[in-house]
Amino acid sequence: MIFDLNLERVRNRPGIKWERHGSDVLAAWVADMDVEVPDFIKEAVVARINEGGLGYGFYDEPIPVLEAFKSRMSHAFDWNVETSDVLRVHDVIQGLEWVLDTLTPPGSGIVLQTPVYPPFYSSVEGTGRNWVANPLMETEDGWALDFDHLDQVAARDDVSALLLCHPHNPCGYVMTATDLAQIIEIADRHDLVVISDEIHCDLVYSPHEHIPAASISDLAAQRTVTLTAATKTFNMAGLRMAFVHSSSQQYLPQLKEIRPRMIGGINGLGQVATVAGWEQGDAWIAELVEGLDHNRHLLSELLSEHLPQVRYRPPEATYLAWLDCRDLDLGEDPAETFLSRGKVVLNSGLDFGVEGAGHVRLNFATSPEMLTMIVERMASAV
Repeated sequence: MIFDLNLERVRNRPGIKWERHGSDVLAAWVADMDVEVPDFIKEAVVARINEGGLGYGFYDEPIPVLEAFKSRMSHAFDWNVETSDVLRVHDVIQGLEWVLDTLTPPGSGIVLQTPVYPPFYSSVEGTGRNWVANPLMETEDGWALDFDHLDQVAARDDVSALLLCHPHNPCGYVMTATDLAQIIEIADRHDLVVISDEIHCDLVYSPHEHIPAASISDLAAQRTVTLTAATKTFNMAGLRMAFVHSSSQQYLPQLKEIRPRMIGGINGLGQVATVAGWEQGDAWIAELVEGLDHNRHLLSELLSEHLPQVRYRPPEATYLAWLDCRDLDLGEDPAETFLSRGKVVLNSGLDFGVEGAGHVRLNFATSPEMLTMIVERMASAV
């Protein structure tokens, strides 16, 4: 079973999630899962090494990882793409900065659906653009986009792009076809590029489903650049492999103008692992999502028992929980208290924007036993 974990092995695992704060601290912050990398990926990587294949490779067509991308998008999301429309990069954020640099003017505004993944802010600012907030709305039925406000900010003369986190990190919101159609209509009316980060696409809970933004219409295909990777799904972010896709007659030629050496040769083992994951991973993904689904509901039960003041809406996707801790009176950054008093490290809500004051993000991609320990330690801090 994927979530039948050796807790000592997990707590002594290399990498910043567990190494940065020491093994006496329970780590529920950075978005690595505690599960083991699937055997079929490890076997593919080891086989490549044993065959001596660590030299130059993956240049001659057909390029296996691009063929795997095409097959995966069709099989999983009914989205038909051409390999000639797909570009390889090292990670999604590298792709994001490349797209911002190429398709948006310096000094222009990039609309974010806030609170949002912290590197969105730093990437927008680092490329000399300005982020413009379109805060998500929390309704009785769940998170929702504020389309009236989105249309207002999209109409600004300085705005050049709408940046989507789809599915959304940290709120776990999954956009519907209707949502996406409205976004595309607004973008087209105001002549904006839609940049859609879809790295969490495989981690969606029924009855919700992931719909690639570019797939909903011919207009969407012309307005959208998609960023994605298999690394989040298979817990292998260190292998550095991601994709930029666009079939837009306007955007793709501009993206292809970059000098290839500015990107650099893409990690060969990352490509091997991605192909193995997408070709062999369906059953493993299904088991993973089933376990994560159990954990997101277990978290509700644990919070109700130990921290009933914390407001939590189980996410529609991802393994990240957005917790409203304001009723605990721990100030703007409750993550500090949970770490100093409870020896649990969570992501500070402040990193996700002004809406994150009094919030934390908790990574529940661990064993039920570990998740229980995490919440019990959080409660002990209060």
